[in-house]
Amino acid sequence: MIKKDRLPPKLPVVLSSKISRKISAINAYNQNNTDEISQWYDYIEGMIDYLSNPVIAWDYMGRHSLFPNGARFIRDFNYNIGYTIKTNSTSNCAYVYVFRLNLNPEGFGLRVPSALKENKIVLTESNLRRIIFETLKRFLYK
Repeated sequence: MIKKDRLPPKLPVVLSSKISRKISAINAYNQNNTDEISQWYDYIEGMIDYLSNPVIAWDYMGRHSLFPNGARFIRDFNYNIGYTIKTNSTSNCAYVYVFRLNLNPEGFGLRVPSALKENKIVLTESNLRRIIFETLKRFLYK
């Protein structure tokens, strides 16, 4: 008789607010495409379920790109996910925080709102000062 080992508990997965807003916007924009939306949500849930597996999230196999800041990337033909493992300060429990996720709505026949397609550059005062300083530095020290 073979006893099956208990699988480790799944890790909670938290999507960044930016990803959540994109999902909501795409969902609202495609309200009439119920079948496509359903398939798309299944796709997203599949990625979340995959990443909630501790063996995958902690990358015990060493297949993900790992950066010095702790960010991890899964880049293969199925997924393009950027995430980190964080710890909840109140409960001291680990969770997966996803900051990059290939939503691929076009692959399910969904339209993307034009506001999400635009690559807007937000220029803060500190960014502007840095750009001016670097430009002057290049100009003056040539």
